Formats: sequence, C-alpha cells, structure tokens
Amino acid sequence: MSEYLDNGAELGWLIDPFDKHVYIYRASETVECLENPTSISGDPVLPGFVFNVEEIW
Repeated sequence: MSEYLDNGAELGWLIDPFDKHVYIYRASETVECLENPTSISGDPVLPGFVFNVEEIW
C-alpha cells in the first residue's frame, strides 16, 4: 500500500476476509485497523461512497 500512496493514491483499503479486518491507508496518516466492520466509507476522498463489507464475510 505504501507504494500506491507514494505514487499519489489518497486512500487504500486492505481487506482481510479471513480475520475480518480492514486496514485503511490514507496519505500522511497512520494505518487504521477496523475489526469486523459492517461497512467502510470512502469519505472524504470518495464522498458518499460506502462499501458493504459484510458481503465478503
């Protein structure tokens, strides 16, 4: 993910379906880890976009 951020990406989601974790990568911020979320939001990079992660679990 750091390579994507180094090349201009503003947001990245690393989804681990086995452990039900989502790692959120944002430019110039520390990585955030969500445990078993029902959904994740793309705000403010993707305003209004919400991904229903429960469909993967």
